[in-house]
Amino acid sequence: MNNSNNIKSALIIYIRHFQDFDMVLPFIDYVAKKNKNKLLLYSDVKSIPGAEYHYGFLREQHDMQIEYVFDQKCFRRFKKILGFRDTMLRIQRWDKYNKRARKIIIPYISFFFTTIIRAVISFLEFILQKPIKIFIDNLNISDKIIGYAGFENVFPFSTIVKLAEKRSIATIGFSRSFTCYTNLDFTGKSRINKDSFSRVDKAKNTIKKIIVNKIRGRRYYCTHYVAGRTQKKAFFQSASFHGFEKPDRVYESCTPRYTKGWCEIFRSHLLERTKFSFGAKEKLNVIFFISDLPYNVSESELINTVFELSKMENINFVYKPHPGSRLSFNKNSANCYDARDVNSILLSDWADVGIVFGSSIGVQLLLDNVPLIVPSYVHTNTTIYEKYFVCINTKSLFELKTILSNNNKNDILRLVGNKKVECFLDKYLDGSKGYDQLMLEYYEAVVNMRCSL
Repeated sequence: MNNSNNIKSALIIYIRHFQDFDMVLPFIDYVAKKNKNKLLLYSDVKSIPGAEYHYGFLREQHDMQIEYVFDQKCFRRFKKILGFRDTMLRIQRWDKYNKRARKIIIPYISFFFTTIIRAVISFLEFILQKPIKIFIDNLNISDKIIGYAGFENVFPFSTIVKLAEKRSIATIGFSRSFTCYTNLDFTGKSRINKDSFSRVDKAKNTIKKIIVNKIRGRRYYCTHYVAGRTQKKAFFQSASFHGFEKPDRVYESCTPRYTKGWCEIFRSHLLERTKFSFGAKEKLNVIFFISDLPYNVSESELINTVFELSKMENINFVYKPHPGSRLSFNKNSANCYDARDVNSILLSDWADVGIVFGSSIGVQLLLDNVPLIVPSYVHTNTTIYEKYFVCINTKSLFELKTILSNNNKNDILRLVGNKKVECFLDKYLDGSKGYDQLMLEYYEAVVNMRCSL
């Protein structure tokens, strides 16, 4: 253990999902280029799906890689425990997603089975606190642990944050998205319209939450959090971060992933290596980014929209589901391309028109001068795109199809207006500042808790 303040502090960054990687990569790039701190990158998954270009950027630009946290020396004596936990997690996922099996199993037995599995996993994670403590004890007091906002509630990061707090090592949570919603609650539409939950179902869910919370113990929060402009309220007080009780720990800065400077850097990296192509050149290229269903979305409206757009003969239609989404369509009847494995920047480069109803990728489209259409009829949310008039708000499928049938890209761009888009991007993203200045301010917010807005 080394407590010297003279040693250059290390930034230990934990990356778990594609969204984390996508948001933190410009920060890693900046710190590495400026040689400000030693960087140590870890993940609790061996390979993050969809992130091959991000891995490539790290290797080619900085000769860096992400290490699997459970391969560290302190975990070597706990391989069997880790293996048993992995088995329990697979069973838990099967129980959660195998709908046919859940219909066959008697509901109360399924409920108790799920609860017991959760209890076993929690017990194994309690045992694994020992090697995590060894890992934390080997850090310097001046080191800083960084992960996405919310990682402090997920093992092993929950234990890392708890033990780091006991050693007075700073932990920082960064917002891994740019929340575009202007409503902060669930507005009534169900996740899947055909689902209905009885009082018994609700009671079982409540009991399960109480048991799980008892097992987990109290929640530990990061020392501080960093979010983009206006995101302190938009994200940390929304349903996405339910129960957050430390708003004074949130610092606002830029959103590195959506700065113009980073978009140019990573776009260039991607397009030098590959491009996306689909459909006939004379047709309008339309990309539909589909948000996650829990956020007040009418599934029937959404599926019908995808199906109807796939039948339009004047467009090349591509859709990209939210990362991790289990939503699928009948590909035999839908004449379109499922681009869930294609990088969003490549899709934005290909597109003439983008359709978004609740995703921050709409910001990427605006940065790339791709006109934005919001089909507001598929959900009950409201977004900043409509609020600042930087999109075409279609209130019915008929209206959406009419716009796509009767206009080319330039016509649709004129329906929005470039000046409105530029004002919007300055307000939420760059603020008329250069990329180096923005990244310095973000670095100061993350590492030194300084806000320059």
